[in-house]
Amino acid sequence: MNKRSWIVARCIVLIGALSMPIGAQQVLENASCGRIVNAGRIEVRGSLESHSGGTIANGSGVVTISGNARIEQSALDGRTEFLGDTAGAEQRVPQITYQVLYFRGQSRKMLDTASQRSLVSTDTLIVESPSELIISSSYPLIARGRVHHDGMVNRDGRYGAIILQGSAEQRVSGRGSMSALELDNLVGASLEDSAQISIRHTLYLHRGQLRNSPQANIAMLPGSLVIRTDSASVVDFLIARGGYSVRYDGTEQILTGNELPANDSLLRSLVVRNRRGIVLDRHVTVNDSLYLEPQDAPTFIVAEPDSLQRYVVTYTPSQLDPSYGHPRSEIIGSLKRTGLRGDSTPQLYTNRFTWLALRVAGSAVPASVTMRTLPKTFPPLPEGTTKAQRAFFIEATDKTGAPLAALPMTFGYAWLDTPAEPATDEANGLDRAKVILLHWNGARWRNVRSSRVPASLDPSGWAYSLADTLSVLGPFAIGYPVPVQVCLDARVLLEGPYRNGTMATDLAQRRLIPTTPPNIYPYNRDPNRSRINARVIDSSIVDWVLVELRPSPSSQQRIYRTALLRADGAIVDVDGASRLCFEPTVDTTAYYVAIHHRNHLAIITAEPQRLTGDDQPARALTLSLPSAVLGGAAALKPIDYTPQTGVIFGMVAGDVNGDGSVDVSDRADYDAIWNGCVQEGYFNRDTDMSGIVTTRDANKTWNNRGRTTNVPR
Repeated sequence: MNKRSWIVARCIVLIGALSMPIGAQQVLENASCGRIVNAGRIEVRGSLESHSGGTIANGSGVVTISGNARIEQSALDGRTEFLGDTAGAEQRVPQITYQVLYFRGQSRKMLDTASQRSLVSTDTLIVESPSELIISSSYPLIARGRVHHDGMVNRDGRYGAIILQGSAEQRVSGRGSMSALELDNLVGASLEDSAQISIRHTLYLHRGQLRNSPQANIAMLPGSLVIRTDSASVVDFLIARGGYSVRYDGTEQILTGNELPANDSLLRSLVVRNRRGIVLDRHVTVNDSLYLEPQDAPTFIVAEPDSLQRYVVTYTPSQLDPSYGHPRSEIIGSLKRTGLRGDSTPQLYTNRFTWLALRVAGSAVPASVTMRTLPKTFPPLPEGTTKAQRAFFIEATDKTGAPLAALPMTFGYAWLDTPAEPATDEANGLDRAKVILLHWNGARWRNVRSSRVPASLDPSGWAYSLADTLSVLGPFAIGYPVPVQVCLDARVLLEGPYRNGTMATDLAQRRLIPTTPPNIYPYNRDPNRSRINARVIDSSIVDWVLVELRPSPSSQQRIYRTALLRADGAIVDVDGASRLCFEPTVDTTAYYVAIHHRNHLAIITAEPQRLTGDDQPARALTLSLPSAVLGGAAALKPIDYTPQTGVIFGMVAGDVNGDGSVDVSDRADYDAIWNGCVQEGYFNRDTDMSGIVTTRDANKTWNNRGRTTNVPR
């Protein structure tokens, strides 16, 4: 039987170049007061025991160790190699300070925690394949110089970090994997030589710049985490082998960077833990969870750094809301949710008190809803400074990406009512017991009558309320109700776009209808035309029409409102959904109602019509009935017939030049169509309103030749 033998150094000094192979069954013991000075090479194929009081002065020498080692001196200069190469075995590695540290071999290199301190490499750390380091979560490996890593750290997934903690720039190379890598070097670190270090647990950007590139980079494995503080950054995008999370730590505000993945599907969780939050420098999509964590102080995600930069946080989960640890933490700017529920379940948006609950069937659930909130900002619209100092904007898209004009929902809204804190107060002196939600429909403010009054006040300073039975989208504000308005609920059909029981919406489908009515007849009669800006021209819209109110058919006292015409014949306000209401100066006096269109003959009611207040039920006025219009059937055109309703009438098509007649004598309208045939766009000559001028348009003009309007000019 082979017996283990010992080589003991007691107060012996070995000087100069030395090659001292120690057999595999032997122990080199440097006993109390022993000193080994090595300028050559010591190969220990067994174990190395360097007890208290004994030292190894390695200088420019090399010590190679194949077995376990116990070294009680605090530092070992020169080059130290741990070469244990037995599969399934462990090799103990003392946690002391080394100058050059080299690992190779199949034995797992167990960093011994008995000394209760970290292993430090002051010059060079090299880990060759297939070496595996076992690093404790309590005692990381600290590298202060160059690092080359082709091995593995903590194959079992436990946390164990290698920390780059030099005082000069550090160079990192290799294609191994680590549990965790921390950059704690103000001068930074550079990846080189086609490096590709894989991170299974955490990349901690603590201090300094990580200089990576597409050719030399860090690869984040699925489920890993990047932590970044305000003192660190990364030059280029990291390689993403799967989805990973990002967390921000520190006390200062952080401008985001390339720690965020380039692909929208790869960011799992976004955690904002630093006190002053983050400022986005790009759009961000969060796929698992969103946390604004601090509970003792507010933090923020600033999605709109200035008027030129507007980014969106997209949040895809449907069951998990964003988490706001402090009641005043919030997203400043836009949060878009794509995981939507239509079952009236509230879903949080930009803070704890701002939410939407959609009321739509499963097939009608939109693809996305975006809530944009601007704290301490008056709505950037007329009379905005009379409102609370917080602006809201809600947008939605369908499955094709087209914007929606309306969406049934309940809107939970809030503003900071903190008069004792002028820096945060948004109330603008308004009484929260009297204010309601207001909607800007593209031309004027409208009361949201389902607003709950009075608003509640949370101890954190938020005043909050809700508005149910809401369907309109666009800009919203908080303010006192606007005076009661009178509304017209009218329906009319146009001959030109009428097909198969409804009016075609080709112009809207082709996105040819301008969001501001063009400066042509009849729209240029409206003195407010240029101020109109429709947020969305919905796919249900046929075209713009002009509504006119007159005390008598020939009166010159006229009130004009430009409105939108829907495919079902309803005349609606600029938002494409609301009732058409007039300024508060218009009372409930009975008016003759005229309808004008850019290439159809105008019509006017046969009798005056009394308008209803916007707080009263709608009273429908059907202007496609001969009995309803001046001139009767002669003022309209039969366009359809059904056994249930009989003949269906519409406004007469073909008045291309808007002079009130389809003139056969000079053929001006007809010739204009022929001269512009096969043109695509928004043209008066396009009488069937298909978006393309064809011979069919000329036929409509020709067939209606000699027709004139009954509406006095």
